[in-house]
Amino acid sequence: MNENVSAHEGTRIMRNRLSDPSGLCLTELMIGMAAALLVLAACLEVLYLGQQAVGAGSRKIAQQQDRRLGLEVFEQEVRLATPESLLVIGRDTVEFSANIHARHTNTTAPVEQGQTVLPVLDGRDWERGKFVKLCREQRCEIHRLARDGQRNQLLLESSVSGSYPIGVSVEMWNRVTYYARAGGPVRLMRMVDGGAGVLIADLKAVRFSYRDRKGLATNDPSAVARVMIEIEPADSSRVERRTVALRS
Repeated sequence: MNENVSAHEGTRIMRNRLSDPSGLCLTELMIGMAAALLVLAACLEVLYLGQQAVGAGSRKIAQQQDRRLGLEVFEQEVRLATPESLLVIGRDTVEFSANIHARHTNTTAPVEQGQTVLPVLDGRDWERGKFVKLCREQRCEIHRLARDGQRNQLLLESSVSGSYPIGVSVEMWNRVTYYARAGGPVRLMRMVDGGAGVLIADLKAVRFSYRDRKGLATNDPSAVARVMIEIEPADSSRVERRTVALRS
């Protein structure tokens, strides 16, 4: 009898704990927890979407900055070219020679025709295979370095064709190529002396065009006065243009 009373009393106490008029029943507690989980899931979803929006915005800003900086590099380097230094002009390629690093020196002794060694003020850091331009008044000639420059001289692969006095300007000339590369998103490539890299990525199109002094289209390198580049970003239909005047 006492055992039955004890069991009945235990059951009553448990029921009172699960359904207390002064608190929450187990069902209400579970409903509350489920609602809280739904709210938490909604908050996490909003946070995730917000992070995606911020990330997309940041990527777009970064791409815009990359395009702006890339076009600035293009402008600065093409501005150093002359009609005579244009090597290739095409719809998707422009190639020219220019002293893009502003590296120059001067001869320290007269240079005679047939000479392959140039005595200079400082030939250090002039790498083998680079081109050097030797100029006197309106006369210029370009030669390739046979080996790395030394403190007081530059060794050429070929001999000079004329005579030059002391103090003549010697410049390092780079071969610069800008071209479009397809295969997936189009990329604007920049190659200097054979070393290529991506200048602007994620494009739909890259186009080059050329104008003479009258503003007319031309395919004659010697007549080119301005080079125009057009790029069309992959994420936009807006075409960005730059027109660069060559050195006369």
